[in-house]
Amino acid sequence: MQSAKPRAIHACLRLFLLLSLLVLLACDAKAVAAVLRARLYCCLETLIPSLFGCMAVANLLLESGAVGVLGNLLRKPARLLHWSAETAGVFVISQLAGYPVGASLLAEMARAGRILPEDAQRLTAVCYGGGPAFLVGMAGAELFGSVTVGWVMFAACVLANLVMAILLRPHTTPDTTAESAAEGLTPAVLIHSVERAWQSLGRICGIVLGFGIVYRLLIGSGLPNVLSTWLHLPGKWICGMMAVVLDVAQLPQLFECGIPWQALLPLTAGLLSFGGICVQAQVIAMQPGISGMRLILVRLATATLAGIWTCLFLPMIPDLDAVATFSPQMRGSESGSILPAIFIFLSGFPMFLKKDWTNQKNCDIMKKR
Repeated sequence: MQSAKPRAIHACLRLFLLLSLLVLLACDAKAVAAVLRARLYCCLETLIPSLFGCMAVANLLLESGAVGVLGNLLRKPARLLHWSAETAGVFVISQLAGYPVGASLLAEMARAGRILPEDAQRLTAVCYGGGPAFLVGMAGAELFGSVTVGWVMFAACVLANLVMAILLRPHTTPDTTAESAAEGLTPAVLIHSVERAWQSLGRICGIVLGFGIVYRLLIGSGLPNVLSTWLHLPGKWICGMMAVVLDVAQLPQLFECGIPWQALLPLTAGLLSFGGICVQAQVIAMQPGISGMRLILVRLATATLAGIWTCLFLPMIPDLDAVATFSPQMRGSESGSILPAIFIFLSGFPMFLKKDWTNQKNCDIMKKR
């Protein structure tokens, strides 16, 4: 009876918190709807078109065996890290394709028995990167007005991941004989890769919308004002940092705070390496068994390394004067077209019919049509 009482208390506390959250959402319905609308446009206009192709191709590389071929080119460095060739290939792809891609590939490898689940969970913390499209295109070109700065931050993030990979490497090199043979670019592999990309995107977009609500509730609670008074920092700085720590896609808000660029540049590199709690929630959704606290601690350490690398690289940037005077002009998220997301949705529609499209009979029907 004594053990049942604490459980009942915890259940009542959870019920109270969830009902309180429901009341807050109902009272602030208009503002929450505006936030969700902006996040939905962000998913339709930017997230889905940019991530779908990367995730589909990354899954295709893994299932067709091409990742192993890439890893063979990195066999010697992989041995130093006690990695298999395929793991080295996944690390490279994860630095280029976008934050959740590495976690998705490692989870697929663990399901297929090509890597131990505990190794997949450990490697997820370093097979983690925003990719050049985000770091160079958005952070470098649009926010700092310099592609060179974007590449410097990208290099700093990759090097920070590499240093952390060395620190977290396993004691022995895994047996690579258990790795599955390449299946080739068959119709089954192609369809399965597209389906997995669609499933992953569904989780990611749901988490992005959810964190929009979390940010709105934190702002409405008055927490930024309390932190501003406690830390003796401007409230705008607190709001900007809170937005980016929750979701790195909100990085433009930090550039509106008036932080000196000498501090802003390494801070931005560190935040891009950290990825934000929203991205880490996406990674945990891909790897259900991973420790969220360990992931956050590893990413905080890696973010610190990325900031240090960026400071060391500063003398190598030729156009720092231009960066110091550049005023970022980000285009509104609702000004673009959502047609690419609609076409991508239509391409994934057969998945909802619950048919096995990789079945040979279904493939023959499609060929006849």
